[in-house]
Amino acid sequence: MWQKSLSPQNLSDDEKLALKKAPSLRFRFIVSGVIVICVIAGIAINLIFDYSRQLADLSYDRLLRSALLQMDENIALIDNQVSVDIPWSAFATLAQADEDRVFYKVESREQGFITGYDNLDSQPPKRPVLDQMQFYNQSYSNELVRFAWLERHLTNPESAQTVRIILGQTRLSREKMASSITQRAVEVVVLIALVAIALIMIGSHLVLRPLHRIEWALEERVKGDLTPITINTPKETHHLKVAINHFMARLQKNLEQLENYTADAAHQLRTPLASLKALAENARDNTSPEKHHQALENIVRQCDYLSQTVTLLLNQAVVSHRLQTHRLEPMDLLLPITASCREHAVPALHQGVRLSYECSLQEAWVLGDGFSIQQMMQNLIENAVRYSSHQKQQQTDVIVRVQALEKIYRIQVIDYGDGIAEEEKERVFERFYRARYDIAGSGVGLSMVKDILDHHHAQIDILDTQPKGTTFQVDIDKLRFFGGRI
Repeated sequence: MWQKSLSPQNLSDDEKLALKKAPSLRFRFIVSGVIVICVIAGIAINLIFDYSRQLADLSYDRLLRSALLQMDENIALIDNQVSVDIPWSAFATLAQADEDRVFYKVESREQGFITGYDNLDSQPPKRPVLDQMQFYNQSYSNELVRFAWLERHLTNPESAQTVRIILGQTRLSREKMASSITQRAVEVVVLIALVAIALIMIGSHLVLRPLHRIEWALEERVKGDLTPITINTPKETHHLKVAINHFMARLQKNLEQLENYTADAAHQLRTPLASLKALAENARDNTSPEKHHQALENIVRQCDYLSQTVTLLLNQAVVSHRLQTHRLEPMDLLLPITASCREHAVPALHQGVRLSYECSLQEAWVLGDGFSIQQMMQNLIENAVRYSSHQKQQQTDVIVRVQALEKIYRIQVIDYGDGIAEEEKERVFERFYRARYDIAGSGVGLSMVKDILDHHHAQIDILDTQPKGTTFQVDIDKLRFFGGRI
């Protein structure tokens, strides 16, 4: 089982080191959650601190207002003089904050200082408005004091004066009340934060559980099981499951291609090796110099065929690998075509075939893989030359033609051989299928051509050449450029 091989004790030293250095998704999730909670808790505590101060000021400002209004009610204008009779109840109201000191001052614009603390020169931060009470904090006698300020007119039939009343109280009780509110609120916030962190730690396990389920599903599989994962997963891990399934499908396809390639190699090499062995045994047993020489010629010919077969198999393996690992890139289609024609011109001539290349284009840009397209063209040209060289009394030309249409480039490989019957045209791309066994061939060249064209999203058609022969026609999309870009 995979589970045994993937257990920590069975990991190699490099795997253990990589596991140790690997970042933890759960740790990142928890740390991110803790940071967010701490930031929120810090903001909440700061707001609570401000709110507690405001609440304390609101509560004690009511006492300060009540005391100032009681003082204001006992101020009168008698004989053009301001008379002040501060009631005991005013100070009794402020005495509820027994730790605080009280400062006050009564004065008028016309008469000046009347009673209280003569050096209490306090002005509100805002512009004074008659009959409007103001509250503010200001330093006095080396202490921070909360002041209530009021200014109003006193009138009688004979005169009028403007009286100003200033009443202050230290902030000790206020700060104590605000501290008490803040402490309780902070305790609640910290408790909530700790509970949230605990829930995040538990939630991280639940959030990552689908990943563990996928891991367990893979570990419990037997070796070679590449079937898709069918367990139900959340939306967030669904794409991961689909990606794993696609990867396993590609891997399964690669394994099948490897098996096919191994079967191809065994199939292709078995026959020439057996033939080569038979020819060698025949050469060994023959004593006649003429037959001995002929046997050696047959061995050399069979070695050439075996070499071609090995080269074809190696090219097929390289093409299969490139189709799986290389992306299609912008390329000039004419380069691999002209290279293939140049490479096969002389060998075709030795077989009595004239290979012609017809193209008026300067360049033809497509998305493709140059090596694969060159292998495709080599197989098409070799196939056309092979079947044309057997025509002794007919035209032995092979033409490679490239044309530009509206949206595609069209490649035609034209021969004048015996042609392909209609019922066989659909089968020529099957692996190992050969229409004629009297002509040398492997039966895998056209199959590789079809695989290459399918990867390039190109189309291939088999047409009849007039008066006789076969035309392989390939249509491949042009590369579109927009504003200098693909």
